[in-house]
Amino acid sequence: MSYDLYFYKKKSSNQSEKDIINYLNNSEYLTAEENETQWSYFNEETGVYFGIDLNEPNTETEDLEIWDNFSEYENLNINFTINFIRPNFFGYESFPILEKIIEDLDVYLLNPQDEIDPDNPQQFEKGYLENQWIRHNEQLIIQHFSEFQVEYFDKEKSDYIWNYSLIRNELQENLEEDIFVPGYFLLKSKIDNQIYRVCVWPKHIPIILPSVDFVIVQKEYRKLFKKVEESGLVSIQQINEMIGNYFENFEYDNLKMRVIKQQNADKIEKEFNKLIIESQVKDFGESISFDSFVNVKP
Repeated sequence: MSYDLYFYKKKSSNQSEKDIINYLNNSEYLTAEENETQWSYFNEETGVYFGIDLNEPNTETEDLEIWDNFSEYENLNINFTINFIRPNFFGYESFPILEKIIEDLDVYLLNPQDEIDPDNPQQFEKGYLENQWIRHNEQLIIQHFSEFQVEYFDKEKSDYIWNYSLIRNELQENLEEDIFVPGYFLLKSKIDNQIYRVCVWPKHIPIILPSVDFVIVQKEYRKLFKKVEESGLVSIQQINEMIGNYFENFEYDNLKMRVIKQQNADKIEKEFNKLIIESQVKDFGESISFDSFVNVKP
């Protein structure tokens, strides 16, 4: 199930199909397919994606009557598509990009989902389409929750993960000290079927720690003259109890995190290696992709 918007231009506009294709091909946000009829957006950090397609002109009388029968507007045969049954942050990230594309090209959108005017091309205020998609998305999720067999994940936690993932690389590049900024991944527990937030912490190195439930610690130490390597899941509760006092509060782009800098990283080696591995990932549960959960439930 998808949310689709169709591109039109004023008949008085000099904008050509070639102009639009050139713009889409050169967009910093989009990847063009070889046939130059499809453009995709995908953010590896956040998992957010959407598509833009160039379609063949309509030829059937019924289609022409619906899509091409406007006195002031010309059908550009281009449409934007974003899926429903997604976390809200798909909307947060996608629609500001679409708004920039629309503004740059000065095109109009036919929006069949619109409650006010679904039958005519128009231009929308900033935030209108994002809010509409979120509203429709949540309604569909609630109506079809059991049918789609989707996973529920708390909106506040979901939004935090999205915000952090969006700025993670920028944060890493802007740090003056050598501090690891881990990425997130999600695990669904075999025991309670809940989704838990996880990141990796290798060898007690300096780290910025976002809000998590578990950390995969990677330990390396010597025991009886032998090198021992050990890794697995450790709860944030155990980490807080064992080494929580070595963390400092840290904030970036209004996101609250914690940090262990080099000076304290050097101090925690023994305590870090004493952390008790509580589970292995394969025993704990399965990985959950960022597009496979939702933020509301019946």
